[in-house]
Amino acid sequence: MARALEAIQSTKRSPRAGRSRSFKLRQFLGIAQEDFARLLGVSVRSVARWEGKGGRPVPDVREKINFLMKLSMLLDEMIEREDITDWLTTPNPEFLDQPPVDLIRSEYGRRIIEQEIKRAEWGIPG
Repeated sequence: MARALEAIQSTKRSPRAGRSRSFKLRQFLGIAQEDFARLLGVSVRSVARWEGKGGRPVPDVREKINFLMKLSMLLDEMIEREDITDWLTTPNPEFLDQPPVDLIRSEYGRRIIEQEIKRAEWGIPG
C-alpha cells in the first residue's frame, strides 16, 4: 500500500500537479475517466483536459481529489484495492443508504465518512 500511494503523494507542486495527482489516483483506483468524473461530480471532458494538454481542477475539485486520495489510503488498509470503487459507489446503511461518493461532494459529507472510517479502524460499531 505504501509504495502504491507514494507515487500519488510524491507528485511535486507545479501547474500540472492537479493533473498528475488526479491521473495517478485514477490509476490507483483502476477506473475509467468516466467513472472518475462521476466520483468527482465533473464532466469527462474536464478529467481528459487535466490528464491531457493541461488545465487544472478548480479548488473545490482539488479538495475532493485530495480527500479521495486520503480516503483511498485508509480504505487500502482495510479492504482490497479492487473493492474500493465498489465501496464508494454502493449505498451504505452507515450513511443512510447513500453511496459514499454522494457524500464526498460536500465538506460535511466528507467529515461523516472520515468519522465512520475512524470508528471502523477502532472497531467501534456504527
